Amino acid sequence: MLKSVPSKAASIDSLRRRYVLLFVSYITSFIMLILGFKHLFSENYLLQAILFGCSFAFLANIAWFHASQQLDRACVIETILVGLFVLGLVYQGGHENTALYWVFPFPAIIFGLLGSKLGIQINALLMAILSVLLYQPEWIEAQYKSAEITRFMASMATVIAVGWINEHFRERSHHAMALLQRSKETQANTDALTHLANRRFVDEVLPQHFAMQPEHFFPLSVIIADLDHFKHINDSFGHDQGDLVLQQIASLFRQKLRTEDIACRYGGEEFLLLLPKTTQHDAARVADKIRAGIAQQRLLAEHKDLVITCSFGVAVAQDESEFLQAIKLADQRLYISKSNGRNQVN
Repeated sequence: MLKSVPSKAASIDSLRRRYVLLFVSYITSFIMLILGFKHLFSENYLLQAILFGCSFAFLANIAWFHASQQLDRACVIETILVGLFVLGLVYQGGHENTALYWVFPFPAIIFGLLGSKLGIQINALLMAILSVLLYQPEWIEAQYKSAEITRFMASMATVIAVGWINEHFRERSHHAMALLQRSKETQANTDALTHLANRRFVDEVLPQHFAMQPEHFFPLSVIIADLDHFKHINDSFGHDQGDLVLQQIASLFRQKLRTEDIACRYGGEEFLLLLPKTTQHDAARVADKIRAGIAQQRLLAEHKDLVITCSFGVAVAQDESEFLQAIKLADQRLYISKSNGRNQVN
């Protein structure tokens, strides 16, 4: 089966996460460096280690991301660094015990990096660890007042809840828009009568798949099929019967082709069949089986004596650069089949 080309909506969401990652990495590390230098000559060595250590860790992660472009993994690493920074700062207390004030932006950052499902899990875990540290004062270096801890926990829970609601419904809206966009794209690339792919799919969408996944396609066999004397069917029995024939032919293609093969209505009564990872010899055998199947069937139930046949031309493209030339060559061989009496494969 074809893997779907990333939609515009998916690309926008990746871009959003990328900007969140860049913002957190550069801005947060910059602020940490400034605060680290501010406390450089103080005797608060643990705070210096937290600020400088996390700052350099954020910068190292973003440098690795620029080199690897692995967005998902970079976001996970960034989240771990955020968690370690929050826990370290709360443990130490920060300058004049102001650590708790610095925690509030980070739930939103975690949601932005990981999304609502994983984000709520990580935020809940962070909240649980913070509650253990804050309600076991002998375990930490900082000293917080009981009222301060209670208000902080209540405020933190509110921030996380609001952040989750916002991210959850943003994702739902994003998903709905993506489905709508995909539906529109599917309709635009599908022939309304036969429900096969259409000419637009071949000209505009398929090259994207070739560029992204060439190893899944080539060598690619190209078969052009054209119904013999189709104008006679329309003239003799009406266009509704002609349409029925086209639909029956499309159904037969679906039955005879593999899941990974692609059948397109290329125009009028002409069809384009694409067989990935298939030699010309094997494609010719497939075309001949389809040809025989069409000739044996009686496609119009009201006209059982009507024999409908189809002519075929076959060519092969070794890579993307040969695709259009293969279509032209298959079309030339189709013309030979027509000239030599129809109902044959060349």
